[in-house]
Amino acid sequence: MKRKNGKFGGRQESPRRESKPAGVAEGVVSANRAGFGFVRVEGMEEAVFLPPPQMAGVMHGDRVRVSVERGRDGRYSGKLEKILEHATKAFVGTLEVHGRTAFVTAADRRIGMRCLVPPHDLAEGRHGDWVIAAVTRYAGQGASPQARVVKRLDPEKPVELACEAAIARFDLPQEFSAEAVREAQSYGSQVDPAEAAKRVDLRNLPLVTIDGEDAKDFDDAVYAEPHPKGFRVIVAIADVSYYVRRGTALDASARERGTSVYFPTRVIPMLPFELSNVLCSLQPHVDRLCFAADMIVSKTGILLETSCYPAVMRSACRLTYTKAFAALFEENPVVRAELGELTDKLLPLLDVYRALLKARHKRGALEFDAPEAEFDIDPTGRIQRVYLYERNEAHKLIEECMILANVAVARALESRGVGTLYRVHGKPDERKIKLLLETLNALGVAAELPQDVTPRDFRAITDRFPDDEQRPFLESLVVRSMMQAVYQPENIGHFGLALGYYAHFTSPIRRYPDLVVHRTLRALISASDSYGQRYDGAQLALAGAELTQLEKRA
Repeated sequence: MKRKNGKFGGRQESPRRESKPAGVAEGVVSANRAGFGFVRVEGMEEAVFLPPPQMAGVMHGDRVRVSVERGRDGRYSGKLEKILEHATKAFVGTLEVHGRTAFVTAADRRIGMRCLVPPHDLAEGRHGDWVIAAVTRYAGQGASPQARVVKRLDPEKPVELACEAAIARFDLPQEFSAEAVREAQSYGSQVDPAEAAKRVDLRNLPLVTIDGEDAKDFDDAVYAEPHPKGFRVIVAIADVSYYVRRGTALDASARERGTSVYFPTRVIPMLPFELSNVLCSLQPHVDRLCFAADMIVSKTGILLETSCYPAVMRSACRLTYTKAFAALFEENPVVRAELGELTDKLLPLLDVYRALLKARHKRGALEFDAPEAEFDIDPTGRIQRVYLYERNEAHKLIEECMILANVAVARALESRGVGTLYRVHGKPDERKIKLLLETLNALGVAAELPQDVTPRDFRAITDRFPDDEQRPFLESLVVRSMMQAVYQPENIGHFGLALGYYAHFTSPIRRYPDLVVHRTLRALISASDSYGQRYDGAQLALAGAELTQLEKRA
């Protein structure tokens, strides 16, 4: 049976209303600038409406307890019982100074804060200044909220202003503890020769990194060669698990952050500079510790064999996507001459990429490749130009190699029954599919989806508009109908990639879930490996939930 234009064939049934009884519930507030809000409660499909009188003292993102009532129209409304946790610890706002009285008003109206600033907390702020303010007292029991000025901002630098606003709003940690920095510095800037001697030596293989123009943290390198069964592909990943060890200050700070956060003009890294940009970064022509996924792939892009092991490597070259594209896909003679003998050693990667693309297409994985907005920012912090940046084939080559390694590691761990964090993407739910079909129908796009929907079915919709200017918009509608990918110990596959096994292994410099996967992989390879770790189900479930939330924050 198929769905057509948002309906199922056959007799139509009225949708059943949410059966959750009214009572007390806890959830997170999504505030509206008009003064009302909604509480999103886990397990309830519909959010609970909070009218303006119930939003007194409540800010966007706060966790609250509400008593819930269901109206005659079937919708939920709530009465505030208690604010359990304030989400806003600091914010960007404007300062008002009138004699010895000063206030700071949040720029984000959803926060809805106007705080008194005592004279000793002004930090030389003046009337009209843009500032970062830290909340020192929340409103309640007749007391007005208070704040102190942390930093004055330059309104002539809108990019920096936006960055600071995001950092304050999401309470992003910027400084590492002194102990974490000391631990990072204790490793020095060079690989320990004794540790290198214990590992598989890949230094004679021409592994290369291919990254963006401005990248500093190179956490993956690739190599390929012909093999009787097809190809041998090695994806070498920075061995962060050797340096960031359980129970250390480094581990605590990395877990707290969960991920690196990237802004147009700066990065808030998950690891201190000494590791992220130096000792863990796979820089060219220097020894680096890595974790290798050594794979045999058929000529049709099927993963046949996998071997994972700690290794030592020496990157042969730091390539950018632009240079790799010119050398491999455009056959640019100038770039190829610059690379010299390395060019021929890179060519097998092209054959691997084509094979992996065939396999991707055959399994029907989703493919969305809309260009992204990029900014040209001058030295003064002003935006000079906004343009659309499109990924080239070199981006996709690396993406396919990383997906291959992620699949190989996930499959190895599951086959041996070792618990880990999977990156899972569930099937879209019925409600979202129905809404998608109704929206497409309203736009004049006739579409239908089978009841047991697959990624290929969604691709069939967008593939009807290969060069149409509406395709990016249609793709965005399909994306909105999808579930969010999450981290969890239960493997349910990855719907969007049409894969039965998937875990994040390839970016441990900037993602903590990858570090968890590295540790579980080490525990699988050797029970005596002191850098490995076997997590129980409860530990993985908690880590998955927390790290998914930290990813959303970033």
